[in-house]
Amino acid sequence: MRFPQLFFGAVNLCLALMPGATVGQEGRDTLALSRAFLLQARFATADNLGNLYLITRQNAVEKYSPDGRLLTRYTNNRAGFATAIDATNPMKVIVWYADFRVVAFLDRNLTPLGELNLFQAGYPEVHIVAAAADGNLWLYDEVAFQLKKISPEGAVLAESQRLNALLPERLPIESLRDDGNSVYAFAPSAGLLSFDAYAQFRYRQPIEGAHTCLAAFERAACLSADHLLLLDRLRLTERRLPLPPAAISQKAPAWLAQGRLLVQNGPQLQMWEWRD
Repeated sequence: MRFPQLFFGAVNLCLALMPGATVGQEGRDTLALSRAFLLQARFATADNLGNLYLITRQNAVEKYSPDGRLLTRYTNNRAGFATAIDATNPMKVIVWYADFRVVAFLDRNLTPLGELNLFQAGYPEVHIVAAAADGNLWLYDEVAFQLKKISPEGAVLAESQRLNALLPERLPIESLRDDGNSVYAFAPSAGLLSFDAYAQFRYRQPIEGAHTCLAAFERAACLSADHLLLLDRLRLTERRLPLPPAAISQKAPAWLAQGRLLVQNGPQLQMWEWRD
């Protein structure tokens, strides 16, 4: 928890495993550089199979195998600029076009399955969406102050209480994630919010200094200015891992994925991992 169509020729992708970058060579309290791709991304994420997804500077959505091979590409310039990709379910990937409030549903080959225009569906003020574990869609409705699960056609399937009645501050939700049992939302001002599978509010955990968090199964990874905070509610543990120097000194764009931190360091898209 915002480009005219181009012809793309053969992509010359160089994938390098950096010296000393294997996860096993690093300590538990450090991030380890596992791979570096010669790719430029406006957004990047990864699925639980190790595949890499990114939004290119030319507004294409691309999928790469764990060894760096370009597998497939998707473009949809009618919907404006792609903002984010949710590959939590690699069999049904969603792409969010925030400016036009359009959600594109894609299969594992990035073949279109359909799309939903949230303006037309009656949700004009939505700035964050996420894939639901059952193939539907989560969103935060900023008019109703509610977390909602809707069908790909826009019908409401579940909704939370009005969160403005539960929490005093405004909730600019920055990230959403469904792990199949719970839904986690993060707002920098409020912290991490947990909901059950029916969108009912469970708890709030303030997280000071974090600007983004990704949570699942009662664990959270949160980014601050200079470190990655790992929280485990089941083990009651907290760890702080220093960020890579480039992510601090150069303020390189960085994105959290499943067990990974992706950093755009100049011409390289770096994948960093941590040990549990």
